[in-house]
Amino acid sequence: MAEADTCRRELEFTVEWDDVEKDVAQVVNGFRRQARLPGFRPGKAPAALVRSRYWKDIKEEVLKNLLPRVFWDKAREEGLKVVGSPNLTDLHFENGEPVKFQTEFDIYPEFELGEYRRIEVPYSEPEVFDDEVNHELEHLREQNASYRNLDPRPLADGDIAVLKLTGEPLDGGPKVEQNEMMITIGEAETLPEFSENLRGMSPGDTAEFNVKYPDDYGTEKLAGKTLAFCAEVLEMREKELPELDDDFAQEAGEYSSLEELKNQIHEAIGAHRRRTATGEAKNKLMDVLIDRHRFPVPETMVDRQIATRAERRLRALEEQGVDSSELDLDWRQIREREKPLAERDVCASLILERIADEEGIQVGSDELDEPIRQYAERQKKSVSAARAELVENGTLDRVRSQMRNDKTLDFLFDEAQKVDAPAEAGSGESGN
Repeated sequence: MAEADTCRRELEFTVEWDDVEKDVAQVVNGFRRQARLPGFRPGKAPAALVRSRYWKDIKEEVLKNLLPRVFWDKAREEGLKVVGSPNLTDLHFENGEPVKFQTEFDIYPEFELGEYRRIEVPYSEPEVFDDEVNHELEHLREQNASYRNLDPRPLADGDIAVLKLTGEPLDGGPKVEQNEMMITIGEAETLPEFSENLRGMSPGDTAEFNVKYPDDYGTEKLAGKTLAFCAEVLEMREKELPELDDDFAQEAGEYSSLEELKNQIHEAIGAHRRRTATGEAKNKLMDVLIDRHRFPVPETMVDRQIATRAERRLRALEEQGVDSSELDLDWRQIREREKPLAERDVCASLILERIADEEGIQVGSDELDEPIRQYAERQKKSVSAARAELVENGTLDRVRSQMRNDKTLDFLFDEAQKVDAPAEAGSGESGN
């Protein structure tokens, strides 16, 4: 691939020794002031002796300052917009000889900004139907249900059996023991073997039977296994749902009436759908922008984005209780899988930054107060200490950049020409 087709660049450098010697002399003087050599007072040791005794350390200090300065002076001279820091290779540094080294680095791509206003995107204001609100109300009723003990009689469909349950896997493994487990006879969520074997039993009765759990059963340790159960019926109960009235609404939250609760549920469903629909529309908008702007992206930025995406996935696993240190991860495979999405993210970010520059979109210091406050709260630090830490490690600049891109995408969505989104399967009218 030609250099023009990538963001990767290479430069070779040669620095004449006379120029290097100036840096060496400056570093030697610094060492003289601190050197403690036998027979000399502090700061009085001859420069040649200090240079000889501490040459390795002096050389490292010279290189630490010289190489970046030479590189960045050249980058500014040639107008190169460098991404990150260069990789330095093939270093030659011998006393009295020109210093030579090579660099590899990425530059920000140059591209002409195409049309970005009034992009056509599919978006329809989401609807919320009465039966959906009622479904959520029924869910709330289920959450607030109470249970009443029934007089002993044979269990029938709809009854709730309270069981003492012991199960032993037929192919070995840990036993399952429940001292008080509730199962609703004949309910769709109840495995058929339980309903078939418990139906007709009364409190005090005991039964033994096998249960084959489906391969996709929600509890992993039971999925696909067959267990031999011994079940004792302790009690039988009946579920009692609360009445849907103003009292229920007041107990469910700070609502003055059932109507207010319904309105809140309606708004919550609508807000969730608007966020989802808006997010999908913005993704499609970015797809259009990316198609209109074809340019190479810096590998340095892609690698950084791959690392960010991988860290995000690991954090999500750890929040689910998975110890990431025990995972056998193939990082090469992860990189290959994440690379296309990372390239898209970088491309989108570069386009949004250019549009933000064009439109004068900025993020004020006051807009950063909330993310700083949230970080301080998570880390149990003062806001001032959190701000200082985020500035020092560069996180605040990344947060500002992301917020600026988000504001730019909001601007583009507001400017976009919305057209009706395709109707979802099975989303026809209901309840109104």
